[in-house]
Amino acid sequence: MRRARRNIAVFSISALDLFAAALGAFILIVLVLFPYYKLGGTDTSFEELEELVEKRRLVASSTQSEMAQIRAIQAEIRLLDKQYRTAEVNMSTIEARILEVQKQTADIVIPDPPPIPKPVEKIPEPEPVPEPTPPRSTNSGQEFSILGVGTDKRDVMIVVDMSGSMRAHTKNVVSALEEILGQMQPSNRFAILGYRGGPSYSVYPPGGQLTRAGRNEINNAMGFVNRLPRQFGGGTPTQSALIRALNARPEAVILISDGAPDDGQPGAIVNNITRRNRGQAEIHTVAIGDYTSNPQLTLFLQELANNNRGDFVGRAR
Repeated sequence: MRRARRNIAVFSISALDLFAAALGAFILIVLVLFPYYKLGGTDTSFEELEELVEKRRLVASSTQSEMAQIRAIQAEIRLLDKQYRTAEVNMSTIEARILEVQKQTADIVIPDPPPIPKPVEKIPEPEPVPEPTPPRSTNSGQEFSILGVGTDKRDVMIVVDMSGSMRAHTKNVVSALEEILGQMQPSNRFAILGYRGGPSYSVYPPGGQLTRAGRNEINNAMGFVNRLPRQFGGGTPTQSALIRALNARPEAVILISDGAPDDGQPGAIVNNITRRNRGQAEIHTVAIGDYTSNPQLTLFLQELANNNRGDFVGRAR
């Protein structure tokens, strides 16, 4: 059986009626409101609106620029604040370090400065002393004179400067030693200690101990004295020689020299030797050569003798 064909309608009659009614209502409203359209504004309202919008845009742009400046200033303030806090921390560290250093320095004991030594007054050059003829010793126990040095001591240590400058006084040195040896009596004991730079020593008798002044010993000592000038040379370590001489425990020491010592300050050497000697031995000093032109040597030998119960004499020839 064949099915009957159906007609399809997109819009129904009811829908068309609805659309037509709506269109008529719109046209009616437009006609009613048309007289009032121009009352809502003028023809320039749109231009004014654009101008207002442009002004607001400019204001907004200016505001953004000012805001950018404000943000930049805020960033700079934050940077300065950070730098300030860093500086404050550094200052705190420095103050703590200063307090620590002050505490450390407060605990340091500063010794008193050493006294300033008084300048040594230049002594006037002494007048040449005429050399008296030394008397020979007589009886045991009585005072006799050696090169003008008077003593009653029997144990004598002869200390001879053998520095290079003594070469100019070879004959004077040999004659002085021969004169001393010629004064010795059998009751005497003696030894000879020659010294030069190093220090190094030449001694008689070998070993440097005091020996009895017998005839054979005096003759052997004369030979030692004649050979001594061959060894002259070097410096003048007088302090070392005097310490060695005092270790032999003599009753008297006779020092023969032509120059100031070079193993210490002369004043310090005088004090040191005097302290070591403790008044046990007389220390006599003999200046060889032109001692009047050497105030330092003269002062040294004078003080050394005066502080140790001895005499000072000069032997120019």
